[in-house]
Amino acid sequence: MSFMQRIPRSFSNAAHFNPSKKKVFLRDSAGKAWDVICLHDKGGHYLSGEWAPFVHYNKLKQGDVCIFELVRIDEIQVHVL
Repeated sequence: MSFMQRIPRSFSNAAHFNPSKKKVFLRDSAGKAWDVICLHDKGGHYLSGEWAPFVHYNKLKQGDVCIFELVRIDEIQVHVL
């Protein structure tokens, strides 16, 4: 499993993510927060940094569905289905 997560272009456009590197906070359903880095390249935006600990803590595996909800420009609530 990759420890970079691609963000759908429709989400990054709606969130007004710009092409520079930025810090974003991810929150899980229990309210625990992780600082992740949002990177950009010609393929779009990606989450890295604390994404790996988020994946391990939430026991995510390939095929799991995550819904990303923009709370603020620098905060994303992640719902794992």
